[in-house]
Amino acid sequence: MLSQCANAQCAKPFLRLREGKLFLVETDRVNRPGESVPPPFVRARQQPRLVEHYWLCDDCAKEWTLIYERERGVALAPLRRAVVSVEPEMVAAHGGAA
Repeated sequence: MLSQCANAQCAKPFLRLREGKLFLVETDRVNRPGESVPPPFVRARQQPRLVEHYWLCDDCAKEWTLIYERERGVALAPLRRAVVSVEPEMVAAHGGAA
């Protein structure tokens, strides 16, 4: 169950679906430390993947997204900003300063 923002530095409580951004992350099923490995006939019936739910609050979703890496698991990653190209004529018209 979701209870707070996935950004550990934020930790705002999850209250409504219409706020923030919800992520469904499909991950590989991994045995946790101390968990026994099920026998092959049981593993064959288990789903090979697991779907986990994460949420970023509105403020964090403006700056961050979530990514899944097999080695690290789910992690925050900065959003890429679109680069706006400026025509050289426009820079010259403004005296070379923005």
